[in-house]
Amino acid sequence: MFQSGIPYHETGTFKSHRTFLPDDEYGVALDNLVKGCTDILLLNPSGTHIFTGRRCVQPQPDWWFMGGRIFPGETPIQSCQRLLRRELGLDIASERFVAVCAQAFAFEMREQEPKNHGTTDAQFCYKVRLLNEEEVKKVVLDENEYSESEWKLPSEIIEGNYHPALKFAVGNMLAGNVLEAMEKKVEEEEEEEEEEDDDDFMLDLGLGGDDNDDDQSKKNSTKMKAGDDQEEVEGDDLDLDGMLGFDDDDDDDEEEADVEEEDTFDDDDDDDMNDFFDEFENA
Repeated sequence: MFQSGIPYHETGTFKSHRTFLPDDEYGVALDNLVKGCTDILLLNPSGTHIFTGRRCVQPQPDWWFMGGRIFPGETPIQSCQRLLRRELGLDIASERFVAVCAQAFAFEMREQEPKNHGTTDAQFCYKVRLLNEEEVKKVVLDENEYSESEWKLPSEIIEGNYHPALKFAVGNMLAGNVLEAMEKKVEEEEEEEEEEDDDDFMLDLGLGGDDNDDDQSKKNSTKMKAGDDQEEVEGDDLDLDGMLGFDDDDDDDEEEADVEEEDTFDDDDDDDMNDFFDEFENA
């Protein structure tokens, strides 16, 4: 199931009593607890490259995310904001963070003694895209934790020799990008369908729609007007005939009468001719 965010639930009123622990006490805590971390995939303004840093301290002295441990009472996003300020000097608004994935991992080594006891983490990963080149220029790497940095292509990380956790996060980010593009496409298509439905509804009401519909309506209106004009001309002809005494019904009656008269005349002529021949034969 796809999870679009990482919710933070507070039951009652939580108050943090966090205190600084010396390395020996912190080491004991790490032996007994899984620590929560937030890590960030920082993207350039075009979204094509990911900012990575080569850590110089355990537990992962190699190319890694920007991020670190969550403090008690912080939401995951608040933790990301604090860590970006500390490690890169960036102030990022909370709404710009987008959840990428959650994962867990264990490291053989750690920075605190005894170092070979290692550490275990539960990670919440987010992505943030920088807005412009001015924000890019503000990025200042913490030299105490990172020895160098590079903007890397996602494909370079996925195909290269990098930690599986970093690869997994980048892969999830790319999958999320595809899902976001699909959702945007679906939203655009739904908006287009709604606009078409609205245009059809407006046409049904006779109120017009988009430009194409307006053109079609104009054409239909022109045709209707031409038909009305033709009917008016024909109507004028009928009125004129009436005024001149040429009534269609009267004409039809006259034609029928002429036919009857012609038929009657022919019958009478035939009878007269028959009588004439009879008298001639008798004579």
